[in-house]
Amino acid sequence: MLTPDTPPVPRHTSQADYRTGDLNLGRIAILADLRRCLQVPFDCLVKCVGALPSQPDLHRIRRNLTKCKILTDDESGLQWTDFTPPATSKVSKENAFKPLGRIIAKVLAEFPNSGVSFLANPNGTPLSERNNTSRPDGYLVLSNEKTEPKIHWFDIAVPFEFKKAQDKQSLRDDEQKIIWSLHNIMRSDLLRRFAFGITIEDTQLRLWLSNRAFLAVTEPINIFENIDGVISLFYALGSPSASSTMKKLGWDPTVERIRDGKDLQYKFTIGDEVFTTTRELATYGADSMVGRGTRVYEATDAEGKKVVIKDSWREVERQSEGKILENILASCAKKLQAEELADAKKHFVGVRLWKDVKINDTPDETPDPKFVEEYNYTWVSIDLNPIDSLTPHLPSTGNVPDSGRLSATRLGSIARNGTGIPRRVHARTVFHDVGVALKDVTSLADNLTCLSGALMALYYLHKAGWVHRDFSVGNAIWVEGVGKLGDFEYAKEIDSNTSNDVRTGTMHFMAVEVESQNYLFFPEPDTFTFDTPLKPPFHMNLLHDIESVWWAFTWTFFYHTDTETANAGHSLDTQLKEYHSAFPGTVGQTTRYQFFDNLRELHTTCQTVLSKTCYDVCRHIPHFAKALRVGYRKAEANYPSLTLDDTLLKDMHGRAAEFLRDATERAGDIELCPLPNFRKQKRPSPGDETSPPSKNQGKKPRHD
Repeated sequence: MLTPDTPPVPRHTSQADYRTGDLNLGRIAILADLRRCLQVPFDCLVKCVGALPSQPDLHRIRRNLTKCKILTDDESGLQWTDFTPPATSKVSKENAFKPLGRIIAKVLAEFPNSGVSFLANPNGTPLSERNNTSRPDGYLVLSNEKTEPKIHWFDIAVPFEFKKAQDKQSLRDDEQKIIWSLHNIMRSDLLRRFAFGITIEDTQLRLWLSNRAFLAVTEPINIFENIDGVISLFYALGSPSASSTMKKLGWDPTVERIRDGKDLQYKFTIGDEVFTTTRELATYGADSMVGRGTRVYEATDAEGKKVVIKDSWREVERQSEGKILENILASCAKKLQAEELADAKKHFVGVRLWKDVKINDTPDETPDPKFVEEYNYTWVSIDLNPIDSLTPHLPSTGNVPDSGRLSATRLGSIARNGTGIPRRVHARTVFHDVGVALKDVTSLADNLTCLSGALMALYYLHKAGWVHRDFSVGNAIWVEGVGKLGDFEYAKEIDSNTSNDVRTGTMHFMAVEVESQNYLFFPEPDTFTFDTPLKPPFHMNLLHDIESVWWAFTWTFFYHTDTETANAGHSLDTQLKEYHSAFPGTVGQTTRYQFFDNLRELHTTCQTVLSKTCYDVCRHIPHFAKALRVGYRKAEANYPSLTLDDTLLKDMHGRAAEFLRDATERAGDIELCPLPNFRKQKRPSPGDETSPPSKNQGKKPRHD
């Protein structure tokens, strides 16, 4: 069976709306990214929590609960003594669910060393590194001794949401709140590999699980009819909490959080080595609930040498990035001259070590799909209708370039295919090279030199018989005056049959043929007959990687302007409008293809929209695009056969390098600034990372 590629999904968490700080818009983004969740029977998911009570244990717990008058066992059967269906109660929600707290506390007391306790209707908003002011109705919280007087989101083991009613609005409200709480845990806390949550609407209880492969929810149980199920659930939640590592509740024992003054740092154990982080480089990958969840840190080893650590979750069938790069270098050693091989190693980001994370010698993977095989399961859609709120939250570090605000039409643009249950494995890679991503290099000359170095790396990659398939301004790295290429997770041999070749890459920088999954530049036949050959299956090739370089080159000038022009009355709004047209951030937008294909219009746009200072540097954007079109036509001249020979490789790389070299020579000492930064100076955006903490931090505002 072929390993499936992961098609790029336009992440709403990378859009501007998610990062404005508006809780309502943030929830919409999260729900739009998820679109669905896995619904499984209650017993199925409870088994993933912890050890279930044996029948003797269950009988003993019942007796204990009866002795302390939490349970009543009479002729009418087993029932809760003080806990009645909340919908029939005339008291407040807090008081209606208060008896549940006593039930949970008593079950947790079965474990003298239990590491969690239950807190309902907390008076204060949990502290958060992301300034998240939402507050669950209750939670299981770490009960270890704390130096801080207030609860932090880092301390929340299991969030709860309650409703007295069981109508559609109550269900939707609880669903969106618990999803947001699980999202906040997973995005904010590096130590969390997964997280559970609980929602209760009147008599119905559901258990939730969030991990990097999927979001799951159980079919509801009636907490007044299935008393043994309630006992078993909180017994299972209490049993792993008795362990000091809390790994069964999602904590990662291979990472330690440490406080460095006001900053948080982390100590990673990777293989036999220990690394301590010094700063975050990029955490935006963790904002999406389902996916790789990539976080990147600068760190030092035991001897103080700087490295970069990448923590992510890859598809379980895929090779690790370190192994892929090892295979690339092996191909380079076979096909390149000695001088070329040395230069290739200079322009590839160097990998020091890579390891899949193991917890007690067991690979750290999301649940095996077999865990539901004996049960009926289904994928259910998530209601995208928002719940009104204006509470702010902070963005992550190292955000990818955004494409503006979400819209109702965009929410419907994402589809998830397949009914299988995905699976991911937790991996870490340590890189020798510590640098700055191209998107953050503000010196235009350095920016273009970095891009030229990454193009050189692509040349060697292509000559060795590989394609990168995910070139972007986040994957070209400026390291001590050298442009290097990184992120080889989707690289593959050109003639490889190891995976199905579906759409991969970063949306902004994806070649137009890759986006459409069709060859677009072959000559049209004069006539169509029954003998007209069928179109061949689409495969990415070296031209698509080079076109991604063109998109990165173009992005630099349309997303930025020079600092002097920006302060001299340049029309930022006009330029930003053209930027969004060229980089819409979603698949299937015709403006993107038109931007690339209509060379006359492209030339006019560059002349009229960009500042004169920038245009004088990037005047070859249309010529670069024209060269790519010529290259495509040569390659596809004998369609359905493709001609991708060494002559085309050298010619196209030579032309691309020439365009970048000319731009670099003209760059001088120009400094760049992103257009949104100037707009922020005019219209400050709530939730900016430099904003002070919310005045509601630690107080009692609700998120409903």
